[in-house]
Amino acid sequence: MTSGTRAGRGPRVVLFDLDDTLVVTAEVKWAHHKAVARRFYGIDLTDAELALHWGKPFDAMIRALYRDSDTLERMREANLSLEEEFLKRPLPGAVEVVHELWRRSVGVGVVTSTNRLSALRDVERIGVRTDRLVLLQGADDSPHHKPDPRVFDAALATLSGRGVGVDDVWYVGDALIDLAAATGAGLRFVGVATGFHTRGDFERAGAEYVLDDVRQLPDLLP
Repeated sequence: MTSGTRAGRGPRVVLFDLDDTLVVTAEVKWAHHKAVARRFYGIDLTDAELALHWGKPFDAMIRALYRDSDTLERMREANLSLEEEFLKRPLPGAVEVVHELWRRSVGVGVVTSTNRLSALRDVERIGVRTDRLVLLQGADDSPHHKPDPRVFDAALATLSGRGVGVDDVWYVGDALIDLAAATGAGLRFVGVATGFHTRGDFERAGAEYVLDDVRQLPDLLP
C-alpha cells in the first residue's frame, strides 16, 4: 500500500529510474558481474563488494568491480559479451503502468545510472517504445550522478523547453540516492520498495510517498 496521502495535482511527466524500478536488475546483474569478473579477470566477486559499488554510474562500477584489470573500453566489451546470458526482465506490471500513464496523457521518461545504450536496449526489450519517451538519460549523458541533484539539470532544461515546469514532474525510484537527488532538484519523489531499500528506509529518510511496487503508482494520480 501507499504511504502519505493522495497527491493533489497530478504530474504532467513522470521520470523513472530504471534498475529495480521498472526492470529486475540486482538479481540478474550481480550474477552477470560475477561471471564477467571470474571468466575474464580471475576475480571471485563477493556480495559485499557488489553491494558496496551498486548504484554507481556503470563505468565507475565496473572499474571498481573488475579492479581496473583492463582498459575501460575492454571491460565494457567483456561485460557486453555476456549480456545475452543475463538479460533484465520487467518488474511485474511495470510496462502496463507506463502504458496507463500514456493513456492518461502523462509523459514518461527515464533517468538512470545505466549507460544510455544499455538503457535503450533494456527499455526496448521489455516492450516500451523509446520513441514515445519524452527523454532517456543515461549515466554517460551527464557529468553529474545521483545523489547529486544536478543529475536532473539537463532533463529539466529539456522539459522546460516544452513548457513543463519542475512542479509538474515526478521521479520514481527504488533507492535513497534517488530520493536525495529528486528532492534536491525540487521534484516530487515516489519511492518503490523493489530494490535494497525498504518502506521503512524511505519513511525514515522523509519520503512523502512510498509504494510496494510501481503497479500502485496510478493510485496516486487524481
